[in-house]
Amino acid sequence: MPRISQMPPPAVPLSGLELLPALQGGGADANVGLPLLTSGPPYGGAVLALRLPMEADMAATSEADPGAGMVRWNHATPSSATELYINDADGEAGDLAAVFAALNVGGYVYLQGTADTDARDNWQRWQVTSISDELGYTKLAVTLQLSGGTFADEDPLELTVQQPVPAPGVDRNVVTAVSSSGGTTTLDASLGDYFTTTLTENTTIALINVPQACTISLRIQQGAGTAYTVTFPASFLKRGGGDFAIPAMLGARHRLIATTDDFGTTYDADLGEAYA
Repeated sequence: MPRISQMPPPAVPLSGLELLPALQGGGADANVGLPLLTSGPPYGGAVLALRLPMEADMAATSEADPGAGMVRWNHATPSSATELYINDADGEAGDLAAVFAALNVGGYVYLQGTADTDARDNWQRWQVTSISDELGYTKLAVTLQLSGGTFADEDPLELTVQQPVPAPGVDRNVVTAVSSSGGTTTLDASLGDYFTTTLTENTTIALINVPQACTISLRIQQGAGTAYTVTFPASFLKRGGGDFAIPAMLGARHRLIATTDDFGTTYDADLGEAYA
């Protein structure tokens, strides 16, 4: 086998379901290769379910529970579907309802013929646009990303479920410039940990989309011609007690650091002296 650097580029976009030969093994219970999507973020985030056994239900297209271990499409041509109906149990009675309850909109569903069958080269990659927990099954609104081959009724399938590609804030290395609007400066923690703002009016700091634990860094630049006030949330606890205040020093900048471990109920916060 050639080295990876010597292999030609693929003629078609990769689906993420390509197996990694280096992980293949031997024997009846061996790993026969893991999909490429498990190796890194280009295809999405954390894998919630990997190659679970399912079966294609092509006997109907109406919205309903397709039956234990079954997947149904809302179109006779599966690649033209806009919804998937997936039973709450996989082919081995695993709990798929819990998997889909953890899936975020924007995540991915991969369907591929089972490895040791003639359907092996048939596959689809769907992106999820909405998730609805129904009685005995989950309804997913989906958009087809890539596909190959055609499924037939009762084809044995493998189902993989993956979270969305990490948003910028997941790496926590993104710096976001924000400004006051209507007297409020909003820090969206899903965008990252680092924010900057230049004051243009009196403003109140607000935080949204705060995870269980994070540290927010906000660089505040005082106005060059007019000094403005900043009101901080009551949840910001100052070292030694008391309230925060931005000095009326024209053009000065301040660094606020606030850490929470309770989803933003409280923050341990510090406001540095002015950097003139």
